[in-house]
Amino acid sequence: MESLDTLRQSATDGVADWLHSLLEKRPDLAPERTSPTAENSVMKEFLSQFVHDTLTMNPDTHHSLPGIHIFLIELALGCVDWDALASDPRFRHLDWSEARLDYP
Repeated sequence: MESLDTLRQSATDGVADWLHSLLEKRPDLAPERTSPTAENSVMKEFLSQFVHDTLTMNPDTHHSLPGIHIFLIELALGCVDWDALASDPRFRHLDWSEARLDYP
């Protein structure tokens, strides 16, 4: 069981590092939450959806990646502890329901 916990921690840390790096490059990625200290269990769903959509899209063409790539990405994302990621101090103050890579 320890190896599954290690995999989960590694996947969560990897996504957290990637997301933190993305936020450093794009601080306008997601607006501040109106009440960042309020518990919002829905934010983890929005965060998960944002990460999934971002990682499964070709950044040049804005089309979905090939099916096998999406399958492998989804397999890895299935190991992420979204509760821990959404409550990370680097991310919990952001409104992930409004996160966008491109603004109109």
